[in-house]
Amino acid sequence: MMNNLYEYIDPIASPYEAFCSDSENAGSGLPIPAHWHYYAELLYILEGRVRISMENDVKICGEDTVILFPPRCVHGIDAFDKSERARYYVVKFDSGNLPSGRADNISLRSSLQGISTSVYPCDFAPDKIKEMNLLPLFEEIVKEYREKDYAYSMIFTADICKIMVKLLRCWQKEGYLLPTPGIHPSYELGFDLISEYIDSHYFEELTAEKLAAMCGMSHSTFSGNFYRRYGKTCKEYITATRINVAENMLLFSNYDVSFIAHEVGYSDCSYFIRCYKKLKGVTPKQARKARG
Repeated sequence: MMNNLYEYIDPIASPYEAFCSDSENAGSGLPIPAHWHYYAELLYILEGRVRISMENDVKICGEDTVILFPPRCVHGIDAFDKSERARYYVVKFDSGNLPSGRADNISLRSSLQGISTSVYPCDFAPDKIKEMNLLPLFEEIVKEYREKDYAYSMIFTADICKIMVKLLRCWQKEGYLLPTPGIHPSYELGFDLISEYIDSHYFEELTAEKLAAMCGMSHSTFSGNFYRRYGKTCKEYITATRINVAENMLLFSNYDVSFIAHEVGYSDCSYFIRCYKKLKGVTPKQARKARG
């Protein structure tokens, strides 16, 4: 079976990662297929334009734009124009390492866990970024991670906190209620395991009832907490997983549409095409053609 979306990162060996990606370098990795992980990820576009997929939304982002991928957000990155150089900073971090502000009762970890890309705009325009003066913080993070001087992780964490607080303040000024965790912490591990299970069994017949039983929850408790955690029903989440895997196969293989439909769990190719178009706005063949 081809393509799981889940990307494992060892939180002990690699609690942080920061680097500059350049499309002119052979190791840039573009295009990066759709995937998800438990880390939060930040991009700062330095030059050129990139095509960002975030859950089921696609945006073209240019210079001085910052993009936040919350934990568990399915995302992918590609150059907008292959002839155009694209450079951007990448910062990945385990939100569990972020501190809480006891004086003002702020938990950045809880805030990150509560972000849904369907509610919060996770791309921040250049005018906002320049006002927040985020570039020096990204530059320092990348420098500290590269040089790994004494106590670099403390500076790294402090800069991440500054960036995240500024982004949260930006949302607050625009009238968004600041995100809060959607479920009780005691459920978090169970739902993390369910996410991984869906990602590795999406081609099977999955139901909310079956997954609820695996968690030892009633169907109603499971369904309510699932929606609060992911901002979509369990059925919608499973469908989105299948369609995102299908998109990777369309863009990075030569398999025909009917084969891909079967591989991701659809016995009816016509139904698969309808589901794909509903989520992506184009048919599978149109998606493949647009990718070139």
